[in-house]
Amino acid sequence: MKTLPEPIVISPLELLKLTSVDTIDLTETHKNETMKKLPIDKIKEACAKVIGVSVAEIESRNRFKLPALARQFAMYYALRGRTLEGVGKAFDRNHRNVFHARDKIAFLRDTDWEIKHYSEQIEQALAS
Repeated sequence: MKTLPEPIVISPLELLKLTSVDTIDLTETHKNETMKKLPIDKIKEACAKVIGVSVAEIESRNRFKLPALARQFAMYYALRGRTLEGVGKAFDRNHRNVFHARDKIAFLRDTDWEIKHYSEQIEQALAS
C-alpha cells in the first residue's frame, strides 16, 4: 500500500512572501521619506550608475539581465508617489511591466543579498 507524502507546512509569513506583495505598503519599507518623489531622470541615472549600465540601456527594449534589472529598480523607485500607469508611460512600458518590476524587486530585496546590496547603494545615491 502506498503512503501519501507528508504535507508541507508553511507559516503565514512565508505564504505571504510566496503569493503576492500587493498587501505590503512599500512606502513603509523605505526608511528615508525624503526620497518619496524624485525626478525619474535622477532615478534612472542612479540605477544605471550602481548596476553598471547606461541610461540609454535602461530606456531601451533590451532584455538582457543587467539592463532589465536596472530598469526594474528604476521603476520600483519611481513608484514612490506615482501611479503604475504614470511610471509605465515614463518608461514607455505597460503598467503590468511596472507591476511585475515592483513585485520582483520587493521580493528579491528580502531574499537575495546581491539585490539588497544594489538596493542599499541606489538608496544612498538617491539620498545624496
